[in-house]
Amino acid sequence: MKRFIKNLKPHYLISAVVVSGVVFAATNFNFNQQPLFSNTNNFVLFSEKEITLEQETQISSGDLGSNNKLDIQKDNIINGNLFAKEISIDKNTTVNGNTSFNKLKFHKDSQILGVQTKPVKLPIASLPQIPNFTIGNQNLTFTGTSTLNILTPGSYRNIILEKNSRLTLIGGTYNLRKLELKENSTLIYNASTTINIQFKLKGQQKTSILPGNNNLSAIDLSVNYIGTRPKNDKEREDDDSEIESVMDVQGKKDFKSGNLGRPIIFGKDSFLNFKLLAPKANVKLADRTILRGQILARKVKIGKGAILSREDLFEKESDLEKVIEDTQGNLLLVNEIIILFVDETTFQDVQDIIRVVNGEITGVITSPNIFKIQIPAATIAELDAAIELLENSSNPLIIEITKNVLGSFP
Repeated sequence: MKRFIKNLKPHYLISAVVVSGVVFAATNFNFNQQPLFSNTNNFVLFSEKEITLEQETQISSGDLGSNNKLDIQKDNIINGNLFAKEISIDKNTTVNGNTSFNKLKFHKDSQILGVQTKPVKLPIASLPQIPNFTIGNQNLTFTGTSTLNILTPGSYRNIILEKNSRLTLIGGTYNLRKLELKENSTLIYNASTTINIQFKLKGQQKTSILPGNNNLSAIDLSVNYIGTRPKNDKEREDDDSEIESVMDVQGKKDFKSGNLGRPIIFGKDSFLNFKLLAPKANVKLADRTILRGQILARKVKIGKGAILSREDLFEKESDLEKVIEDTQGNLLLVNEIIILFVDETTFQDVQDIIRVVNGEITGVITSPNIFKIQIPAATIAELDAAIELLENSSNPLIIEITKNVLGSFP
């Protein structure tokens, strides 16, 4: 987000995040702790067994930690510190932070800009325990986007959001057997919320879990997940065979015995805001998912092109191959626009507005309320057409729309 709106000072999100990460490492690294960290508050991802970041993933803020392995594939940008027993970093990856390990496999075409420390005290951290809870018997399925789709706190059995639906939680504690979000569905939390899930959590592609107002942080939603089948529960899920097919023989035995939880899966192009705790389960986020908050799990796998941030603000680094020159000699990103919204505009509002241009949120600053939007434009004409379409909507939440101009030739 090199330049947002005319007459607004530039914001350099990544630089600020890196500085805070380095300070954290310098002031909190202590070999005398048992474990090394007394809590997981500063991690965007933490695993007991393994974290895998597929290519072109960007960590906007937050540390990565694993008591065993950390596998970072090629073309990644990590703005945070790394802590693991074993760390593997593939080519063309930049780590803007410190790295602590017992074993490091590091490609010569990558770089670690912070301090490297060997050995590291193990374990790095311990996953919190999930308190006991009791699920209910009522099954609920929500369709459509009616404002009447509201759920009060309590104990339920299965909650399903059908395709293109929306459900609002008013806050409090919800105890469930299952929460399933189908394609392009949205779960909104309007106050501090805890969701305890016994057996299944799944989101299909283009699902969203969002705060309902700008006074809420991503971690104001806590999702605690066990993943084991309740006693005497014989109910079959429509994807049971798919889940079992990705388990090895030992995994199936552990799942059957209750030592391993059912995997958590979110489909591609999802936008997630929560603190997810799953000590017995593996978590997989598919390609191009955006996460604000934390995932603390047995294993974590992040798909290609994802953006993750521990903080509420985040930014995906722009693709410099998309820089072109306009007729005035300005250098700009042909596939990005910057929109300044009124303060009360929510993430859901922004998603609804940019859908008309097939836009994707790739950066945000909350004060002022500025969003960087990536659109499928390859020419100045296509970029101008998208801006014109949004301006002609006369949406009262939009203050100003501009191109993402980097500068001009001297």
